[in-house]
Amino acid sequence: MYNNQKNKVYGKLKLIFPLPEYKKQIEEYLKECFDNGEKELPGDGGLDKIKNFDKWLSKIKNDLSKEKIEEGRCPATLFLAVRKLDNKVVGIMQIRHYLTKKLLKNGGHIGDSVRPSERRKGYATEMIRLALEECKKLGIKRVLMVCSKDNIASKRSIINNGGVLENEIPSESGKINQRYWISLKKKYADKHVDKKVKKAEQKILSVKEKNFTGDVYFYNFLEVKDKIVIPNGKSILDDNYKWLEFYDYNSKIKLTAIYDENNKIIEWYFDIARKIGKENGIPYEDDLYLDIVVTPSGKIILLDEDELKEALKRMELTNSEYENAYKEANHLKDRLRGKKDKLQEFTDKYLKLMIEKE
Repeated sequence: MYNNQKNKVYGKLKLIFPLPEYKKQIEEYLKECFDNGEKELPGDGGLDKIKNFDKWLSKIKNDLSKEKIEEGRCPATLFLAVRKLDNKVVGIMQIRHYLTKKLLKNGGHIGDSVRPSERRKGYATEMIRLALEECKKLGIKRVLMVCSKDNIASKRSIINNGGVLENEIPSESGKINQRYWISLKKKYADKHVDKKVKKAEQKILSVKEKNFTGDVYFYNFLEVKDKIVIPNGKSILDDNYKWLEFYDYNSKIKLTAIYDENNKIIEWYFDIARKIGKENGIPYEDDLYLDIVVTPSGKIILLDEDELKEALKRMELTNSEYENAYKEANHLKDRLRGKKDKLQEFTDKYLKLMIEKE
């Protein structure tokens, strides 16, 4: 979870695609880096090699389109990190729209650099935060970032944005690089109070039982701005609807029981997760795409196989993770068959507890 309290420049930068009006600043940026002994700039879209603003601008425009880029490369969007206060370019970053085999090993989705005179001010952390928002728009659900092991500042900025180290590998230069993954599928229990919800009651209950050890998070959506209607025409979010979310820390499955305004079950929704955890007192799940729904009649439905396959295609998960997602889903389906009544008894019990809980 990004903690903006630890970063004094939170909200003070904006990302923009380069415009001709920034030509002088870009030339000054490049000179400053060269004068600092830096000949290669991460995430600059080839500026350090082209050394000509107009040619570079034409090149990064072509980089946006798969049809115009060189064979073997993937589309990429380059941004200038501009300080809002004085419109000064403090950094450059590039977002690759998907991974190639080369980028999967060494490169990742995001390359970034901060000009020497603006370093150690928290800008890299903020730049990555903003870049992750752009990654979401591109449909990237899991972001890979790579940095040199001895680059402490870069490593810290990645970790500040939720980066989890997977491994270390040698680079072409012989140095050791670290590969970090940042999940954009991480969902926190307090996420639902947003633009769709006007007023909601929330409660949390810690539980330690034989078959469940974790937290139950309760929502009573007293007033919503926008209903959520699923394809079968049923509403799963409306005034006075209640959601119970079960975060089992010994499992990789999160259960959500959805009740209507009369406390009648609408459906049970199971998320297959990479991990169930807790940060700053708030439970979360790191979603692994596949979901299972159990209807009030006991019908079991597997969802989002297309999302899982697309993630594998984009190299955002490994073959092992792909297989494990199906393994968890199939095991869960076996456990659920013929157990609808027991499932209802279990969630009804906690609905009553949470309604009565002060």
